[in-house]
Amino acid sequence: MDQTRLRSLLAIAEHGGFGRAAAALGLAQPSLSRQIALLEQEVGRPLLYRHGRGARLTEDGQRLADAARPLLTALANLPSALDDPVPRGQVVLGVPTFMSVHLAESIFGELRRRYPQLNIRLVDGFSGFINQWLTEGRLDIAILYDSQRSRAITAEVLAEEDLLLFARRRRAADLPGQEAVPLSALSRLDLILPDRQHGLRRALQRAGAHPDPRLLLEVDSLTAIRTLVERGIGWSVLPRAALTREAADRRYVLRGIGTPPLRARLMVALSPTRAVTPALRAVLAHLHAMVVRLQAGGVMTPPSPASLRPGG
Repeated sequence: MDQTRLRSLLAIAEHGGFGRAAAALGLAQPSLSRQIALLEQEVGRPLLYRHGRGARLTEDGQRLADAARPLLTALANLPSALDDPVPRGQVVLGVPTFMSVHLAESIFGELRRRYPQLNIRLVDGFSGFINQWLTEGRLDIAILYDSQRSRAITAEVLAEEDLLLFARRRRAADLPGQEAVPLSALSRLDLILPDRQHGLRRALQRAGAHPDPRLLLEVDSLTAIRTLVERGIGWSVLPRAALTREAADRRYVLRGIGTPPLRARLMVALSPTRAVTPALRAVLAHLHAMVVRLQAGGVMTPPSPASLRPGG
């Protein structure tokens, strides 16, 4: 199956239409249309729905795109697998939204200066979305919260992060006192949380937290969650690294959860279909180093004494 035709299909899926995809690929639109026509002829079924605003994948087109994406990426990475010790080429990194704030400067500054032939593309979102993009082959490396190891991805623990309740201070009467909040208290709070597919919700569920469905707002947007909390609609739960702004703002109250503190695992994950190239190794090493710096600076949760002991 011709690579150019497959790349044409992926470009249309990404850009939502022939015109934008043709511009991104540097092709004339009739040439791109010809590539798709040949691909549809080859597979014997339509791969795109054409409509007034552009085009989108059919179910068959989506299956072909999902299967082709990791193969094309692997082919693009073949030159770097020939024992070249210099990190080069593109690495697509997916991170939780709030982590991109802490990582972007060092990735596009320090890491790029060290390896000028390395091209990083940074993508952020909630953990469940990132996990899906990694599984689909859209990412090379991902940072996830509470990821499960599977055949689709290979993950290792990067750190553990305290999960904290936060709200506007005028809601502090919902939780009298200053000590950590027991998990059982979450069932009586107006909570604003992402959907169950995301790592933060899985961590709460595994710990035994049971939000009341009548009081729960499910929101898959960090910006919207922050806005709702800012307006006093309710409480939310985020890792410590997501709350540097709120921790410094006296208008907010932050509370730990449980004793010992409830923590979520921060994982770094790769697709097992990806060759571990010098470029991937360079990015992985940088991520590990940045987590240590963020922990030392108090932005992230420092490792527990148990984890620092041999075998801990």
